Amino acid sequence: MKPAIQGFGDVVCSRNSSGIKTNVPQRIICHSPDGFEWGYGGSGPADFALNILSVYIGEEEANMYYQDFKWNFIALLHRDGGVIEKKHIMDWIKEKRLENQ
Repeated sequence: MKPAIQGFGDVVCSRNSSGIKTNVPQRIICHSPDGFEWGYGGSGPADFALNILSVYIGEEEANMYYQDFKWNFIALLHRDGGVIEKKHIMDWIKEKRLENQ
């Protein structure tokens, strides 16, 4: 299981003619061998969500929440990309943890 990455900041993602760019390392491939995506609810967005959460809370806990995170954040991102602030992610994680107590 992949542990969290200490000190990881905001998630940044963008798209240009060369493809997609993000500061999130692809440490886990679970659904999409073609890589990360966003703006809808498919396999690329699922892997993006899983990898985002894994850098904040580690793979084991990320596996519990990433599908909800995909629908709450990743599927809603504009096709061109954007920024998901660390604070919003951490607040969302805190809320999910409270729901699951």
